[in-house]
Amino acid sequence: MSQAQNVSIARTIGIMVALALAIRIAVIPFLIGGFTDPARDYWNFGCEEGRIATSIASGEGFSSPLFGKTGPTAWSAPVYPSLLAAVYLVFGIHTHASAWVILILNGLFSALTCIPIYFMTRRAFGRSPALWAGWIWALFPYAIYFSVGYMWGHSLDALMVALVLWCTLAIEDETNTLRWMAYGVLWGVAALIIPVILSCLPFLWGWLIWRRRRSGMEWGRRQAAASLALLLTVSPWFVRNYRTFGRFVPFRNQFGLVLWDGNTGDTSDLYPDWTNPAHNDTEMEKYRTLGELAFMREKRREAIAFIRHYPGLFLWLTAKRIIFTWTGFWSLRPDYLAGEPFAFPNIAFCSSISVLLLIGLRRAYQIDRQAVVPFLLVLFSYPLVYYITHPGMDQRHPLDTVCVVFLGILGSAFAKSRVREPVLTQLDPESPLG
Repeated sequence: MSQAQNVSIARTIGIMVALALAIRIAVIPFLIGGFTDPARDYWNFGCEEGRIATSIASGEGFSSPLFGKTGPTAWSAPVYPSLLAAVYLVFGIHTHASAWVILILNGLFSALTCIPIYFMTRRAFGRSPALWAGWIWALFPYAIYFSVGYMWGHSLDALMVALVLWCTLAIEDETNTLRWMAYGVLWGVAALIIPVILSCLPFLWGWLIWRRRRSGMEWGRRQAAASLALLLTVSPWFVRNYRTFGRFVPFRNQFGLVLWDGNTGDTSDLYPDWTNPAHNDTEMEKYRTLGELAFMREKRREAIAFIRHYPGLFLWLTAKRIIFTWTGFWSLRPDYLAGEPFAFPNIAFCSSISVLLLIGLRRAYQIDRQAVVPFLLVLFSYPLVYYITHPGMDQRHPLDTVCVVFLGILGSAFAKSRVREPVLTQLDPESPLG
């Protein structure tokens, strides 16, 4: 590729990212009031992650994810609350300025996601689908809303999923051990931001091993180097948790609670508010009395007991959660719809994206069926945990980075079908124009 082409691509991507960021910043004034509301001690200012950030900025360490001083926590992975805490230290805790900075950062994470989306699509399917995918992400409604409509790490999560997938495609033919170690560090950082991404690791690494063995390339030492780098990256957090709790706590200890949230027998919502201690005084008191680890163990026992006693209901709920993940549909009950005023528009949009994803997937398979595999592995493995706990449009948002790849392929194919290619024809000498 010539230098002029590289400059042109860089300029296009720069415009794409700048426009995406401008759109997200333009939406902030319409939503920021919900975050600066002092109700419930600024609960909307980041919820649990915001509470942890407040504790860090106040000199109390990584602690107290709910209300009051409840001691050290592993409720959340460490990176995003620490980022919020850094903003608090500079711009103040729960200030209007802090809210702006955090939402702009979220918008920046979302806008920067255009870059890995472009490059992973180009590597697998070509430049035209890559441009389409990047522009679709820049204008994608979910990407705009979840970046500045939530003071949470959803946009950073999406960025990390896209980066990991892009680098997985790029590392396939790599022989430099240092780059494999950098790849392992990327996985470690991603796990400290969004631990659920590790559900993709055995599938993507298995794909890499298969591809390299098929090509006759060495894979054992490189994979070992990446694994070592990953472990070294996450080990400080593991050591902190062991010193704090006296036992091994990988990444976060919240799984028992989220498993129980979605498996109580109450099907009125994906997970009813009353299951969260932040919204239930009785559960909050249990959390304070038992302590975090014991509370999580109790919730895990209750969830497992429910699954054992009602396996049919658990399977039915799991099926409903799978359907919700890809359609946005949960229930038509009046009480559910009353709390979800945008349920029907969301169902229409989410279902449309899934249908277009399948059509784009078929087109991608026709272009290069081998290139489709890693994308499918992420679509399959990433949401597995949510299928048995509870999903949400915000939690499945990182998958949108894969969805837009196939939307880009579809958009590119449609655009090509609308362009008439010039056809050179020889005039018939017997015709009036001959």
